[in-house]
Amino acid sequence: MQTKELIKLIDQALIDIWENEIKSDYECGWLLKEDTLKNAIYFHLRSKLGTIFEYNNVRIFTEFTDWKFKGAGYRPDMVIARVDMNGELGYWGDAVIECLAVIEIKYKSGFTLHNDIIADYKKLKYYTQELGVNSKLYMATIWEYEDDPTTWERKNAAWAKDRLTELNASHVRDGDHEMQFYACKH
Repeated sequence: MQTKELIKLIDQALIDIWENEIKSDYECGWLLKEDTLKNAIYFHLRSKLGTIFEYNNVRIFTEFTDWKFKGAGYRPDMVIARVDMNGELGYWGDAVIECLAVIEIKYKSGFTLHNDIIADYKKLKYYTQELGVNSKLYMATIWEYEDDPTTWERKNAAWAKDRLTELNASHVRDGDHEMQFYACKH
């Protein structure tokens, strides 16, 4: 499968997973903090696209510190990459051919400072501008705070254009504290 097709498939799957499966997981009490959210995204991606990933040599890595990220001082929460299957079995860090998606994940309960959410946007920007990562970027944020559907990053930010998708969740403002899960593409 061509890279563009894979990226489009991953994009559609992530948005569907966020708006449906992650929302359901949240409502059923499966999510506690950031790590369970990361695990849920990984699980649903593998369930939905595992066969396609296997056939196309695509793998999902968490807390990834290899490839262009090696020595950068940052590690993405999740990377979806095409790998060279002729690499050493069991270790794919040096076998990444291309990165298809980078995902940063945040789960903040109640009214807490959002500084670490903003810091993850800075990391995504750094990956593209300083490390030359040319892939789709995702910021998946559950913020248990009342908010209107909005974006964290400016809509006209040049670094995010046609590259960043925000997967956001927050309580409906002036509502019954129902969580809204939505995607915002830049």
